[in-house]
This record gives sequence, C-alpha cells and structure tokens, in this order.
Amino acid sequence: MKKHIYSILVAAFAAFALGSCSDVDIPAAVQSAKVSNLAATVDGRAITLNWTLPSAEGIKGVNIYRNNDLIAELGAVATYTAKKQPSNQDLLYTVKIVYENGNISEGETFKVDALPGSKVAMLLPSNNDSELDDDELAAKNWFVQTYGDNGKVFTPANLPTLNPNDYATLWIQIDRVGLEMGPGKLPADIIASGIISNLTTYLKAGGNVFLTKHATQLVSSLGRIAEQYGPHLFGSGEGGEGTDIWTTNAVIGSNCDPKYDHRSHAAFAGLEVLPANDPVDRYDHESFPLEGPGFREDHNCMWDLNSYGFTPADGLNVVDAFEKKTSSVVLATWGHVTDYCCGGIIEFLPTNDIKGRMICIGLSSYEFKQNSGTNQYQQNTEKLTKNCIDYLAAESEF
Repeated sequence: MKKHIYSILVAAFAAFALGSCSDVDIPAAVQSAKVSNLAATVDGRAITLNWTLPSAEGIKGVNIYRNNDLIAELGAVATYTAKKQPSNQDLLYTVKIVYENGNISEGETFKVDALPGSKVAMLLPSNNDSELDDDELAAKNWFVQTYGDNGKVFTPANLPTLNPNDYATLWIQIDRVGLEMGPGKLPADIIASGIISNLTTYLKAGGNVFLTKHATQLVSSLGRIAEQYGPHLFGSGEGGEGTDIWTTNAVIGSNCDPKYDHRSHAAFAGLEVLPANDPVDRYDHESFPLEGPGFREDHNCMWDLNSYGFTPADGLNVVDAFEKKTSSVVLATWGHVTDYCCGGIIEFLPTNDIKGRMICIGLSSYEFKQNSGTNQYQQNTEKLTKNCIDYLAAESEF
C-alpha cells in the first residue's frame, strides 16, 4: 500500500513539473563583461598583448592564458608583455577578467603564428681561415655542420652591428699557441675598437655571448667585469703527451661545506660521466671527461678565485665573494679540484645595464681538436658546446 501511494505522489509531482516548465520563464544566466579589442605585437620572442577593459564595476584583475595554461595573474591593467615565448608552435593567448565577486568572464583569444627559432652566430678571430688555429678552424667547421641555416659565421671584416633580434647568441672561440696573457694581446682583428664597440652594444641590448678558451678575456673588454677580476690562470704553450683523462668537476667545493652542485645545469645535460674512483684518474667524485690521453695543449684561461684579495666580509668563501662581486655563477672547475680555488666555467648573469647573459669556458681540458689522434671524449666536448649555445639561445628574449 505504501509503495502504491509513493508512486502516485511521484507521478503527480512529475505532472506538476512538466506543467510548470511551460508556464515559468527562466531568465538566461547573466554574463560578466569581458575584454575587447585584443591585439598582439611581436618583438623577437616577446609578445605584447593589449586590450580594452569594459566599464563594468568590480573588476579585480586579469588572467592571461597561453594555450589554455595560466601564465600571469595581473591587476586591472590593459597590457602585458610575455617574454621568452616558445618558438616553432602556434600560440593562443586568452585574456579573462576576474571580478571581486568571484566571477570570471569569458575569454578573448588572439592567435600568434609560430615564432621562428632563435638563430645563433659565431665570430671568428681572423678574417681568413688560413689565419685560424687548428682548434678555431675545427670549432668553425663543427658549428657550420651543426647549425646549418640556423647559424651564421661572421669575421671581423664583415661583422655588422649585431642585432639580438637576428642572432640571439654569439660564440667566440680563440685558442692559440704562443698567445700572451691579457685582453689587449688577443688577435688584432677582434679587438679593433669598432668590433669591441659592436659586441658591447650587442651584449648590452640583450644578445647572449659564449666565450671559450683565450676568448674568455673579452669578458672585461666588453665591460661585463673589471679587468682585475679577469681570467689570470693562463697558458698557451705547445703542450705534450699525457696518459690521464682531463675532466671538469661541476660540484664546486665537493669536499667542502657548503658545496655548490651544478651538475643539473643545462650546460652539462647528457654528458658522459667519469664515475668516482675511476681506475685511470681515481678521483673520489664523479666528473665530466672532456679530453683523453694523447698530445694535448695546456691552454687554460680561467679564474684564480684566491687571487682577488676577498675577505670574509665579501662572502662565505672566495666563490661566494666572486659571484656577489660579479653577479655570476661559478659552474665548474678542473676535474681534480675539490675546494674553492678556481673557476673554469662561469656564467655571468644579466644586470640592469647589461641585458645579455654570458658563459665562459677557460678549461685546458676543453680542446676542440686534440693534436694527436682522436679525442675519445670529443662527443662530450661538442655536447657541452651545443648545450651552452642552445641554453643561451633559449634564455634570450629574442
């Protein structure tokens, strides 16, 4: 009996509901006002969005989405610049208004066609290939083969005023037997006033620079650091035979406290590792091998961090003091070094006045063409080089 009564009640309610739908006018949901006139301008890899806010009350802010991912939460503004945007894919930018009552408007979307990948360049230290050292020529040939149409080789004679919009990163490799120490002793073609002026303008505007071997001395010529903090661990001799493996240690102070572990930096991604206690070198820590046994040039051009007269007031140790003084990160040292004594790979960060980023490699173990036979770790040297160039290109805003 109860079941029968329940069924009657349900049927009666259903009939009432059906009847009510035909008699009651339900209003459409109220939509929160959205932005209008959304437009975008492209400058390299920087996208500037502009829009018009409605005159509605209670606007709290604006959310920006790229391909449906939230990338910025802003106040009640009408413009936004997204820097270092991805290349080689179409980008959809959507702007939504957030209201104080919690409502979020519908979005307005603007499509930006795929940005081209950042191009890179190499500047040779001489105008003719016949004047290049074997390591410089090998580096040039590798660069051309590796980057193809996405790379351009300049010489001092045809160097224009570099524009970061055209080439996000510039590599300079100088590695010469018999060269004397000092930025003023570098090849005359590359330290001519017009060349240094062009390079300085490029760096200040946000072009990133990669300096290897003796070229690391240009870091002061370009105004990034004072010459007194330059690389003064220097060698340019003929070299000799060796049976050990030359490596680099990316854990600065690996037997100290604190340690500065940079093995996860993009520069070292995918490099072959020489494990701790390897039977040849027997280091008690892992390192990255760059040059195997054979005839090798002993060409250091790196930083003696103990030589700059830092005191405890300058930092926790000489590494910390140098980084603070020069706005840099000491990424790696000689393979056998476990203290804070020296910097073989250093990244100089952008500053207020100099927008470009720099990486310098001054290690003797970084030799692009081993003098005798084939370097068994040539792949690591080339991988380290490409990692640095690609990292600098990716970090560029252009």
